Amino acid sequence: MGVACEAFRSLDNWMFKRECRYVNHTHPNRNNKWRKNKYWGRLNLERKDRWVFGDKRTGFHLIKFSWFNIQRHQLVLGRSSPDDSTLKDYWKEREKVKASNHPKSIQKIAEKQGHVCPVCGQSLYNGEEIHKHHKFPRKKGGLDTYSNFELVHLYCHHQIHSGATAI
Repeated sequence: MGVACEAFRSLDNWMFKRECRYVNHTHPNRNNKWRKNKYWGRLNLERKDRWVFGDKRTGFHLIKFSWFNIQRHQLVLGRSSPDDSTLKDYWKEREKVKASNHPKSIQKIAEKQGHVCPVCGQSLYNGEEIHKHHKFPRKKGGLDTYSNFELVHLYCHHQIHSGATAI
């Protein structure tokens, strides 16, 4: 078992102890069976976990750390730099991995424009929010088609619509 799994399990155990302390403090005169039936159950119907803490009336429940998927990241090779022209293909492949986290429609548009923002010329995956921009506006007859979309960063999109830059 990996380090992350153990860390998530440890956090879940810590939370469970806190939940028990809360319930015992809130209902000191009730027995454990009553407390368990009141606060724990299979509240998340997507999971088979019967020890989910929450409110059965509303269905609100606490999520568990172990429910999150662990996403491993790819380490950068040695002293590789995006500025090194000899490693252009290496960095393109890393960009494609980042692109796979987006819906297929976004991936298709990003691939078409080389995973680069047409406004600033930077990678689409630099951490900024990505927006779909209509090349030809809908109010002027533009359609919601792949050929009429381009992906831009949030602030680049603001620049376009403020008139600060033209594409």
